[in-house]
Amino acid sequence: MKFTDSAIGLLLNASGLLHEPQAPLVPSPRLWTSADMLFNSDNSTASDNVTAGTDFDVIVVGGGFSGIMAAYNLTQAGHKTLVLEARDRIGGRSWSRLLRSNPDAVVEMGATWINRTSQTVSYALCDEFGLEMAEQYEKGDIVDQDPLGNITRGPNGVTGGDEDAGNDPGEPSPVEAFFLALGLAAEQHDIRDFEAFDEEEDVLMSEWLVQKLGDVGKSLEVKLSCDWLSSVLVGRGCEELGAHYFLDYIKSGNGLISLVSDLAGAQAIKVKKGTSSMTDALANAMPEGSIMLNSPVVDITQHTGGQVRVTTSPGLEYTAKKAILAIPTNTYTRIRFTPPLPRSKRALLTRTKPGIYAKAILSYAAPWWRAAGLAGKFQSLVGPINFSWDTSDADAEQYSLAVFVTGDTAAAWHLLTDLGREEAVVEHLAELAGSELAGQARNLTEFNVVEWTKEQWLWGGPTSSMGPGMLRNYGKALREPFGDLHFGGGETAYEWKGYLEGALRAGMRVAEEVVETLGRQE
Repeated sequence: MKFTDSAIGLLLNASGLLHEPQAPLVPSPRLWTSADMLFNSDNSTASDNVTAGTDFDVIVVGGGFSGIMAAYNLTQAGHKTLVLEARDRIGGRSWSRLLRSNPDAVVEMGATWINRTSQTVSYALCDEFGLEMAEQYEKGDIVDQDPLGNITRGPNGVTGGDEDAGNDPGEPSPVEAFFLALGLAAEQHDIRDFEAFDEEEDVLMSEWLVQKLGDVGKSLEVKLSCDWLSSVLVGRGCEELGAHYFLDYIKSGNGLISLVSDLAGAQAIKVKKGTSSMTDALANAMPEGSIMLNSPVVDITQHTGGQVRVTTSPGLEYTAKKAILAIPTNTYTRIRFTPPLPRSKRALLTRTKPGIYAKAILSYAAPWWRAAGLAGKFQSLVGPINFSWDTSDADAEQYSLAVFVTGDTAAAWHLLTDLGREEAVVEHLAELAGSELAGQARNLTEFNVVEWTKEQWLWGGPTSSMGPGMLRNYGKALREPFGDLHFGGGETAYEWKGYLEGALRAGMRVAEEVVETLGRQE
């Protein structure tokens, strides 16, 4: 089953899919203050760094890529800024860990890749802070498994599959027709004019398939292909996903070709020390005491006269002229807002769904797949593994495969025990690798996994998705300020939603918005 390659070939000819999101942390040069420390009277240093009640120019809620980028730019502009992060670390859905079996090696449990062509902010940030990068390994064949369990091996690139041999070379297969229609529709989409989207097409993806492809769109192979693609990109199947949102998401990442590519696309370059080193670099360039960890926000109250009071669950209160929300939309519900958020924003936060997503890193003593002429890409419409990538670093003698379990497949897999989930993934990889390589696939040195759906304060990844009508009716409200409350986060990005690049750009946008507003008020 090489429907991905075949469809990409058609798209390239006509106009010239895989997403990666979101154990000790990689050490950072500086420790930031924890709210827990403020209750320890013996820790005068922490209390001196940040004092509850201290007035700030801006408070940023959320220490992911978007929040840290916003805070960094605000401090660079001379504004006293405080970041309140609910977790015990910054970085959001980026999470770089040290291996237990190889403490010199870093593996990524969350977001992993950037590129130098269309993700210019990410690349420039790494360049500015001297973070070493490496090209994604892409040599060798890929392995595909179709819905019936049939496994095929073929070239990693734009090629046709064996199953196409009986088709008229001038007539695309049903799955190829789906990818072609989706790619062209996304290309024509305007990501900055939500209201321009055709209301008749603002339906579920499963319904859109029938609109565009007729009886072909009703076929099981097309339905399963759509489910697979939407699950690996946003963590939800086509029966839950609005066509408008999905087309917008694809266009925001430069199209289907870009999203699947490991050359100039979404999986082109890795950061050697891990993507968490990017937020660490930004945070360590800010004034000491600018970040509070273990500080989940429970209340945001706007007062007349231009003051915002932000309260955390430890019971600490902070005030500022402005506040920025840089957290996933689906987590807004854990905060009490006074005055209440407007109807458009309430509609968004109550009806968006976080993706169902998990990522496992399978570590080995040697890259057995490379020796067998494989690129490390295993794709399956059966599961539990939906897709994988080679995430090795030969310089650190770190050899690993990152495997992803997404959508409905992940929902069922989550119900297994810890050992059951591990066994299911390893045995599926052994099946995909084939009998000659199965023993090597099972011979792990370490197994690490993050079930992003179970991660507190995030509850899913790589982003939140929307059903029909949501983006067209409420899309503008995603970014609209509400009084002295402004909105960042990767979901508010125009380009590269669900990726580090989108989060960084959203942080830059909202910081610029706040700087401009504060300038007018002075």
